[in-house]
Amino acid sequence: METNESIVTKGVVSIGDRKQIGTVKGVVIDCDTCGVSHYIVSSASTNSSLVLPFEKSVAVGDTFLTIQTRDDFLSTTDPAARTLACEGYDLVGVTMYSRAGNQLGTIRGFEFDTTFGTVTKIDLGDGATFDKEAFVFFAPEFVFVDDGTKTDSDLRAAAPSDAEGEPAAEKEPREPEAVEVVEEVGETEEAKAEPISAEPEAAPKAEPVVDQPEETDSDAELKAFLLGKVLNERVVSTDGDFVIEAGEKITEKVLDDAQKSDALLLLTMSVDE
Repeated sequence: METNESIVTKGVVSIGDRKQIGTVKGVVIDCDTCGVSHYIVSSASTNSSLVLPFEKSVAVGDTFLTIQTRDDFLSTTDPAARTLACEGYDLVGVTMYSRAGNQLGTIRGFEFDTTFGTVTKIDLGDGATFDKEAFVFFAPEFVFVDDGTKTDSDLRAAAPSDAEGEPAAEKEPREPEAVEVVEEVGETEEAKAEPISAEPEAAPKAEPVVDQPEETDSDAELKAFLLGKVLNERVVSTDGDFVIEAGEKITEKVLDDAQKSDALLLLTMSVDE
């Protein structure tokens, strides 16, 4: 990696010409790629500015930037070369803003990859740094990054909403529904006319308590199918009285308890056939 400061200490050597052509004077940033597009080189013989396309560089070492031949530079008569040499965009001094539109500071320097040209880090004057993952876009007049600040759209997207799409907090409380009171019907005239018996009526005989409903053929088939199988998920009956965990083996007692809570069918849906 190189920085905008370390690159300007490098001399430029042409391997084909076997001599130093000049010294790196600066770099030009392409806003579309967020990377270095050209090197600006100060000529050793004329002190004029030469423009080297980034892809023409052979390598950047600790002392020299090497190129294959002097012909790799753009022609000095090329209007594009003159524009790049005089007005090339290099990020330093540009104001940075957050995605929420807040001013973060002025760019003091940056780091870039000499292999692919990608700008990998930007430093602000106050010491804050932003890596390439935070870059939103580059433009000649400003740079935008994501500093983690929540935007209005982020907050709207995170707000819970009701079925109609309105924020739940904005719904007005509903008026409680009126409860209709039904008056008990008084005694009929016929009931009033009936004489009151002197002897109390005999209490009806209590029905015997049945602990378990009568087993049907269908229940018997289900129990025969389920006996000995292992549950692959937890089963809870509707009334909550019957609970059995995944991995347990179905025994006669389990089947009896399940039948009492009407949960045999639930067991069949929780075992492998």
